[in-house]
Amino acid sequence: MTMRKKRERVRHLTALLIKGEFKKPEDCFKDLNGVERVGLSPRLTYVADFFLQAKKARSPPWMEFLETFVTTKLPTLRNENVCGVFFVQLKKRIVAFTLGHGRNLLRADCFERDFGLKVVLNSVDPTQLRSVDARKVEDLTTQTRKQLSRNSPLDAFALNLNQDILRVIAGKPKSEAFAKLIVGSDALSLSAKVEVEQLGAKCEELLAAYQSQEYKKHFPWFDHLRTVRDKSMIEELNRKLLEKILAGPADGLHLATPEVIDWSDSPGLSFSTEEDPAPRHDLLMEDYLKTKDGEEVSVAELKRDHVQVHYGAASAPVSKWSVYDSIVFEAEEKGEVFVLSGGDWFRVAKNFADEVRGKIGSIKRSTLVLPAAKSTDREDDYNIMAAKAGKFILMDKKNSYVVEGKTSIEVCDLLTKDGQFVHVKRKTRSSTLSHLFSQGVVSADAFWMDPEFRSHARNHVLKSHPTLKKLIPQERPNPAAFEVVFAVITKSHPKWPHSLPFFSQLNLSYAHDRLERMGYRVSLLRIDEV
Repeated sequence: MTMRKKRERVRHLTALLIKGEFKKPEDCFKDLNGVERVGLSPRLTYVADFFLQAKKARSPPWMEFLETFVTTKLPTLRNENVCGVFFVQLKKRIVAFTLGHGRNLLRADCFERDFGLKVVLNSVDPTQLRSVDARKVEDLTTQTRKQLSRNSPLDAFALNLNQDILRVIAGKPKSEAFAKLIVGSDALSLSAKVEVEQLGAKCEELLAAYQSQEYKKHFPWFDHLRTVRDKSMIEELNRKLLEKILAGPADGLHLATPEVIDWSDSPGLSFSTEEDPAPRHDLLMEDYLKTKDGEEVSVAELKRDHVQVHYGAASAPVSKWSVYDSIVFEAEEKGEVFVLSGGDWFRVAKNFADEVRGKIGSIKRSTLVLPAAKSTDREDDYNIMAAKAGKFILMDKKNSYVVEGKTSIEVCDLLTKDGQFVHVKRKTRSSTLSHLFSQGVVSADAFWMDPEFRSHARNHVLKSHPTLKKLIPQERPNPAAFEVVFAVITKSHPKWPHSLPFFSQLNLSYAHDRLERMGYRVSLLRIDEV
């Protein structure tokens, strides 16, 4: 009688890679007393440990809600919450397979962040991606999930890899023996034909995939920008932040609002720690520290204290963002650049940071002369004053309709008779400046492609400067005849424009490249703030 071969089932497993400093499974638990070790068969050919937690069974909460009105006798109903962690010990590392809600049993700092992402990027067929979760790198954070109806290469997801940080990626591996499907973030989820006795060999495969450099062939941008989620690293970077704050005013740290503010409706900002808050346009760390009466500042206080926005004639300002969320700080650690922006830390590869700074340094400086701006000037008031002083066409708040986007946007803030589209923005922080750069790209594209947009813009020009109507042609223009000028209101700085927040530099480089591909000339202008 022939023995029937055991049929291999596709198992869905979730794995974490334990950090090297955690030598024993027992060190990984939040509460070792809350779990029970389960014995394993000596037939396993690798070293493993299994821990289980079983909470006391109880009735589901909806039973209590309905039971007094039920006329039929119900059977005894109980929910039992069982979860566990199965550890596989390799020569130098430990892989943990979480079962049920087993991840909740582990310390948040015991496993490698991005383990799953790196395994997927090193193992996936780059033409067979199924879904992607990404985060847009700005202070107004945007989380997106894009899932395709069939497996496709990365470019089908229409990501901007200069601004989007990959958080989760799913796809089909190059080898079906490795897995049928893999999904990576911090954890790796894989659907594979594997039994318990094969987990030792599978973990060796996973570790090799994690340590591989294969991803650099198809996903070289992966190391450029990474969200820091390692608790110990965040604590170290926050320590550097506090050192910089206590050392006094210096380059590399400033405060600004995480969102775009309508200055036409706000006289300014203040701190929640001020007894008699006086609105101002500039946020300075030294002003905040003065409100603390000399007491030492902690990260907890930075997160508790708030930046307030004053609105019109309202008697009381509105708390909007924590001071911590309003800090822009750049630090270097072990040759890498880290940026605190919008309350999150980001790791920036040094070669990538140098590449971005090199691009910014090469952008042409505008020869246009604009008057200085007072720190108390609202942007719309400044634009009116600058238009009169330079005899420019004021286009601020004069929107033109974009057919494709079914919306109205400004062509620019100031239009010169030499065909310069001047976009003006006060330097606050990267989200505000990103809006400036995005506005320049979107309006330039509409001006080039959309005849109705040009028609509306021409009508605005005719009302105030009828002799300049030929400045905006009816037919599709030659972009080379026009220049997009990004004008930033900010104080003089010896490192300008590298004094801009890193993410502002990143978005500026992206906008510059897009505009040049369209054929426009592009320049950068600093408007002095006095």
